[in-house]
Amino acid sequence: MVAVNRIQSFRLRDVPLEGWKEKIEGRWSWHQLASDPAWRHGWISFDAVTYDDEEQLVYCGLNSIDGDLLYTFNPATQRFTSLESKAWADRYDVKIHRALLKNPLDGCYYFGTSLLHDVDEQRDAPGGKIVRFDPRTRKSEVLGVPVPHLYIQSIAADWKRGIVYGFTYPAESVFRFDLASRRAEILAWVGNAVMFAQPHNAVVDRDGWLWGTYAETRAWDESPGPCPIRLFKYHPDEDRFVWFSHGLSRRADPIQLEPDVPQPAGVASTLAQTRHREDYGFCDSMVYDGGGYIYAGTVAGVLCRIDIATGKVVKIAHVMASGRFPALAIRDGILYGAGGMNGHTQLIRWDTRAAKGISCYNNLVDPSLGEAPARIHEIAVAPDHQLYLGENDHHRRSSYLWSVRLD
Repeated sequence: MVAVNRIQSFRLRDVPLEGWKEKIEGRWSWHQLASDPAWRHGWISFDAVTYDDEEQLVYCGLNSIDGDLLYTFNPATQRFTSLESKAWADRYDVKIHRALLKNPLDGCYYFGTSLLHDVDEQRDAPGGKIVRFDPRTRKSEVLGVPVPHLYIQSIAADWKRGIVYGFTYPAESVFRFDLASRRAEILAWVGNAVMFAQPHNAVVDRDGWLWGTYAETRAWDESPGPCPIRLFKYHPDEDRFVWFSHGLSRRADPIQLEPDVPQPAGVASTLAQTRHREDYGFCDSMVYDGGGYIYAGTVAGVLCRIDIATGKVVKIAHVMASGRFPALAIRDGILYGAGGMNGHTQLIRWDTRAAKGISCYNNLVDPSLGEAPARIHEIAVAPDHQLYLGENDHHRRSSYLWSVRLD
């Protein structure tokens, strides 16, 4: 473990929240949560963050029940600016989950919207939107609702072919949305009746293959097999899937490229409290290096990589002691990752070119507040390698945006 040189939190909203364990968790409905003023306005998460090199701004996609979902943060002035998502959002658009993607061909940002509402609202809720935001005009445009009544868990993009891919929730399928025609098509279902696949995000490689994960389905059997969560890739030119019989690496896999990072004192895995108590290699994050590898983090905290030529997966190391590894980013060959649960958050750095050990940073505390992020959901890297971390799911206060300068 090494020291963090500087960590700072930035508060868009700073609302204290009460009663999660006592009255809300496992008890409240969506209607109750949305009707409570503190939770409606104050319970925000930074679910998507990306750094814009040209504007030198951090774009932030929020979870916010009041529909105020899209902001920029200016590091120079330390100010947030709303991009007025309430002008186009309906009452069911409460989240920009994964991801905020900038199209290099038109300079616009693209994203999808997601849900929090209960099943009794599904017929009234129109479904997740694909939205385009133009930084020059500061205007947003709703391009369409790809799959009625279902919401968008994450997107990936093939800008060359003008395609945005998305994964739906809570019924899990993968769709393609053609930007020119605004026509949507469901390509396949990727979940099953036994478990979510929940491909937290997916990537498109240089050859135009979309990479993601799916849940194996054996309709005659209710028990998961030895590899229930597996990789797939899809190519639009041939409208063809390759369904691999293997998935991402597990904690128990004995062969790995690097030693595991030191485990913080007093940290035990909290995954036993969730549906992820078994390590099936659920995908929590993916990032593509632009060359031959896709790097992936699993819900169990494992870092691995995928060879795009063969689909082979190699374990790098187990790096998130408490579990959850939803944040990955790469710049100049340096891979950054972040995750953790229940305040036990971690940050890692690995030079993929030298591969001489993974640096781990555990003491992510803003000294001015004595506060640490409850969870880290997303990471963005500026050209000078300043890091921006999106905190989510804090149950005692509004989540913050964090910046980190490493040693």
